[in-house]
Amino acid sequence: MSLSGRPVPEPVEGRWMAIPQPTAFEPAGGMWRPERVRVIAASRGLRREAERLETELRACGIAAAADVSDPVIRLRLSPLATRDPADESFTIDVAHDVVVTAASAAGAFRATRQLLHNLRAQRAVPQGIVHSAPAVAERGLHLDAGRKHYPAEWIRAQLHAAADIGVNVFQWHFSENPGFRLESAAFPEIVSAERISRAEAADIVATARDLHVDLIPSLDMPGHLQHVLTAHPELRLPETPGLATDHALDITREDPVRFALALIDDMIPVFPHSTRWNLGGDEFVDFDRMADFPALATAAAERYGAQATGFDLLTAFVNRVAVHLRERGFEARAWNDGLLRSASERLDPEIVLTWWTNWNAGMRPVADAVAAGHRLVNVNDALFYYVLGENAGYRYPTAERIWEADWHPGLFPALWGPDGQSTVRQELALPYPALLLGASFAVWSDRPEAQTPAEVAAGIRGPLRAMAERSWNAGSALSLEDFAALDVAIGEATPLEEERRHA
Repeated sequence: MSLSGRPVPEPVEGRWMAIPQPTAFEPAGGMWRPERVRVIAASRGLRREAERLETELRACGIAAAADVSDPVIRLRLSPLATRDPADESFTIDVAHDVVVTAASAAGAFRATRQLLHNLRAQRAVPQGIVHSAPAVAERGLHLDAGRKHYPAEWIRAQLHAAADIGVNVFQWHFSENPGFRLESAAFPEIVSAERISRAEAADIVATARDLHVDLIPSLDMPGHLQHVLTAHPELRLPETPGLATDHALDITREDPVRFALALIDDMIPVFPHSTRWNLGGDEFVDFDRMADFPALATAAAERYGAQATGFDLLTAFVNRVAVHLRERGFEARAWNDGLLRSASERLDPEIVLTWWTNWNAGMRPVADAVAAGHRLVNVNDALFYYVLGENAGYRYPTAERIWEADWHPGLFPALWGPDGQSTVRQELALPYPALLLGASFAVWSDRPEAQTPAEVAAGIRGPLRAMAERSWNAGSALSLEDFAALDVAIGEATPLEEERRHA
């Protein structure tokens, strides 16, 4: 039996049981079944990984080495390594001893997860040589913790679960229309009663850093600010009969824009290691009725001329926030739906577009973003939007649908065809252009009462693992049945008490 009480299948020689699957595996025959083992950090910078693995092996029932004949796991950095912390490539050579050679500490961490998956699944590791490198640099998890409060310990547990399967980005969306759920020093009046304290946030940040997960703050503006603007109604876009504006910042005036920038500055100290920031830019107003907002139409015409629209003002706002972030050391990101639609204001090409949808025919195609030189993260809403309560017509993602779509990181949401009825496939084929940074899964808490945090964790496990497998490998050589069996076999990573203390 496994530590969780699950039956452990008999080891199968030559079957590498891990998610994601390695890029290549050359089996040598035989299985590595250690009863005792010693872990050695053979390179500077890998001591933490060696200590972590020692603790995890003990939890798997593998004792510390008793004499020199016991197997050794040696962790080392490649002599050719660029020392780029973003390079996650690695090799694993499994014989009597195990040698992990990685391009970075992050790569060593990913490699040791592979060993642990095999041990959890079959109490053994196939002998041979593994070579692995991700097809895309980013494999992400976005969490809407603005609509719904998720306890800090739960968030940290999800970081462990995500890092265990090679997810290396966590986008923390802490502000939404129903709530602002991260303690604010400068604007305490906007903070919801249920929120993450600065001390709890520091623990989350430390856990992410320890697990080689990049944490991206997500503070949506100029839309999605209803809760914030309830405390500051003077900053709202003026009321327009029949149209919602209570969530929208008045980007036609300087004071509201300065408030938004000050709010960003208040949050920056929470994220001392982050270098990327998602500023939002989506669903600012009803884009199909942009011309029906008098304040936007008037300001656009005054600034740019009669041909201008509110899209020009939105683009100018996004550009200004991006400059503000860049001056503070952050790469700016924004959602795609309202951008690339302006006539007089060019979107800053350095802004990364998190591409979630093309549900409306007015939204620009991926090809336009590529032509304009924007880097992209694929957050395909048809497959990877886990919307609580299945709001807005969404269905909970499943591994089955991800396999049916034959999804890979270059397969974006479909585009409406010229007839307005059919759809057109949007795809960046292999070899991927450098503009394609990666992909992300997204939890949106539209109906927060629909699921408990535990139910969310259980619900996202399978499809998140499917995304992780197919992102790392630009698809998958596994059948759906083999993937499902592997998902069950490897079980779950359990944060150890030692790791809690370390974070």
